Amino acid sequence: MTREFISLAEVKKLLAMVAMLSAAACCAQVGVPEADLRVDLTKPALWTVDTVHLGNHQLTLRADATEPTLTIEPLWTAQDRSSEIKGISNVETSRLHIYQLMPVRDCTQVEVEFEVNMPKEYVEEGKMQFVFSLQAGAQGDYLFNGRTFTMADFANSAGRYKKIRIVALDFNEPEDKLRAIERINLLLHRRGSMVSAPIGIRNLGLRFHTTRIVPPAPEAVVVNPKSFYSFAYDNASTISAIAARISDEDLDVGRSLDAKKAALKLSPQWAPGQLPPGHSGKVTLAQPLGGIHNFDRFEVKYAMNIPKVYFDEGKLNLYLFVQAGSAGYGRWSGAERKLATFAGEAGNDVVLTLTDEDFRSHGKKRNQIEVVGLQLIPNGSKVTDPIILKSITVNLPSSSSKQP
Repeated sequence: MTREFISLAEVKKLLAMVAMLSAAACCAQVGVPEADLRVDLTKPALWTVDTVHLGNHQLTLRADATEPTLTIEPLWTAQDRSSEIKGISNVETSRLHIYQLMPVRDCTQVEVEFEVNMPKEYVEEGKMQFVFSLQAGAQGDYLFNGRTFTMADFANSAGRYKKIRIVALDFNEPEDKLRAIERINLLLHRRGSMVSAPIGIRNLGLRFHTTRIVPPAPEAVVVNPKSFYSFAYDNASTISAIAARISDEDLDVGRSLDAKKAALKLSPQWAPGQLPPGHSGKVTLAQPLGGIHNFDRFEVKYAMNIPKVYFDEGKLNLYLFVQAGSAGYGRWSGAERKLATFAGEAGNDVVLTLTDEDFRSHGKKRNQIEVVGLQLIPNGSKVTDPIILKSITVNLPSSSSKQP
């Protein structure tokens, strides 16, 4: 029998290959897959606490000294229900929301992996919800894509790390909402939870699968069905058409004809004792237009009368806005109108105007607008005198005549 011997050079090559395979197996065992973007969890300062939409600062963030782990610890207590700070006493609806910025990326084919250590105290209590989301920045109108996990999802992993994998389809959102992602969000929806235990996040990475991305189709041109609308709130029919939104963030308001039967009387319900715990008392009135419109150029006028007592108190704030419907993912563009800017008209009829000029430097896409409206933000106001809304008119001049 003839024996063949392997050269020393070939032995070295085989040993090198074995070492590479062993290293790869080791990495697979510790659960650190390759990613196009690995989120830095070692620097809490990279995360921003977002207090919009019922968010607050009831948390601490810290990095683990032994491994790249972010620890989120809520600062919730049973005494929060009696807090005088709005956003803390609303224990059923408040949330903790942090985000880290990333370079703008198309995430229509994204794959996300990370691990969560959810303490058993939360799982046994069964109230809190954990949300991971990808959110667009200014280029994508801050459109939000979230995946919600209940405590039941962690029933078999309480107190130890659970690997989570999310792909683009798991967000159940249209592709357009994933085109310009810039924020990586972690949210804790309190839902009455009274547990304050540290939650660990590690190995957060994203793969974008760029070769699979399909460019968006051209947007359809919106032709306005009408160029002018006039809504005069002088009868029950027109009053019933303007809606007051009611939610954890929006309060109902009394609506009726005024004594002269010539306008809509708005009777605020934000007096002490009327507000739900922690509610801001914000009122949002929305006037549907009956279809999709292009508000590239527009002028909306609101004929109102705000009693002088609000000006004297100095708390009430006002926003005028236009908003897309579901086809435009609810994109909202609003502009503030401080009472101090028209204090000379306190208690008198006044016309407030919103135009495209209000959004030359900010605001969102306005090519699918279905609603115009206004917001009343009491900021702790104790005044409940009726506010009068006489009419809203909408003028949509041709965009072809727009000046450069």
